[in-house]
Amino acid sequence: MFNHITPESAGVRGEGIVRFLDDMKAKRLHMHDLMILRHGRVIAEASFAPWSKDNLHMLFSLSKSFTSTAVGFAVQDGLLRVEDRLIDFFPELLPAEPCENMKKMTLKHLLTMNTGHGEEPRWSGDCWEKVFLRSYVEYEPGTHFLYNTFATYMLAAVVQKVTGKKLLAWLREKLMDPLEMSPDIWFEESPSGVATGGFGLNVRVEDIAKLGQFYLQGGKWNGVQLLNEQWIRDASTPWSDNRNHGGDNSDWGAGYGYQFWMCRPEGVFRGDGAFGQYCIVMPKQDMVVAINSGVDDMGAVMNSLWENLLPCVGDEPLPSSDGALAARLADTKTPACWEEDGISVSSPVPEDSWTGVFRLQGDNPLGMDTMEVTADRIVFRNGEKAEAYPLAFDDWMSAEGADSSVRAAKTGDRLILHVCHVLTPFETVLRLSFTEHGTEIRGRRNVGFGGGEYRIVGIRV
Repeated sequence: MFNHITPESAGVRGEGIVRFLDDMKAKRLHMHDLMILRHGRVIAEASFAPWSKDNLHMLFSLSKSFTSTAVGFAVQDGLLRVEDRLIDFFPELLPAEPCENMKKMTLKHLLTMNTGHGEEPRWSGDCWEKVFLRSYVEYEPGTHFLYNTFATYMLAAVVQKVTGKKLLAWLREKLMDPLEMSPDIWFEESPSGVATGGFGLNVRVEDIAKLGQFYLQGGKWNGVQLLNEQWIRDASTPWSDNRNHGGDNSDWGAGYGYQFWMCRPEGVFRGDGAFGQYCIVMPKQDMVVAINSGVDDMGAVMNSLWENLLPCVGDEPLPSSDGALAARLADTKTPACWEEDGISVSSPVPEDSWTGVFRLQGDNPLGMDTMEVTADRIVFRNGEKAEAYPLAFDDWMSAEGADSSVRAAKTGDRLILHVCHVLTPFETVLRLSFTEHGTEIRGRRNVGFGGGEYRIVGIRV
């Protein structure tokens, strides 16, 4: 656990953090967990109900920064070198004549997203390693930046090959246990039992903050040099010119290191993940910002930090604040959709004619066969699986059978369910309309890789 101090005692004006939070609220960018460190101490911390810092949170590409750290420890232990060729680790999986550029690909090319692929290989089959090794590499490795999550998976596979341990076990031994990270962290795995590497790690916000502080301290923790400083410097060096990816004036075009992005402010680097996980390291300011969120504009979050927080960072302690930040950090309940939309609603008591069981037609994103509406809850079922959502109006309430919390409201002839999937970045809003014969459900996800809206029809049974 980190010690807590006031922002002002660390030379940071709390008004900058207030402005950041107000900006996120105004832009409807939902923060889940926030932890800001300066000089190794927490100066601001909040979780936004129904999310909780006590819960694990799904990471997307922020997982990559953990994976590259595992590679760093393997290099330090002499188990591999970044100059090693990828094909030399998996001779049994190679085709008779590997692609010439595949033969040239090194671990450094994987780390820096410079494999030479023109497009990312397709994930398929029971052995992802074989798929990658047999893919076509269009460009000379080291000459073309392409953000390539499959490349990170191959790093995880190499670490498992040379250590004889799964990536998470290796990280647990080398990084997580020494830093006292959460004991129940878990990683998704491929069909062949290798950690997915580039996504699928599940951690708490404090674990993200600890990774950032570890890099800020040059690989040292509690006075012990766990990972050599050279690796930390190399990981945060812009080896790759990624302007083809993000443009000249973008936090995705400022350079790429060993699975870390460079940022526009000088010296700042970060790991990040789709829909809003951030581990931002600010060496000149001696600060770390860790965030879990569910946002569709990741750049807006960083722009707000650069515009609101950074100008409020100084070198000397400041007078005590007026309490505005403490009050703002206490006001962190995620708003329901009707509150943000300004819709007039009432307590979600269904009409008698709405209650009953409905069979949901066809394949649907909910993955459920039936829906039952009662006076105080809605229950979705698929065989023996059941998820019960209480019709809670004022406060977020936990669902039964799902890692979700819900609020509900009635507006005109519709019920609205706002569901927060509290171990992930995702929220779902369901709008239910009823007729004599059935129901229509209009659904929308806050963020996602595919279409965000859908329609489901249910027939009364």
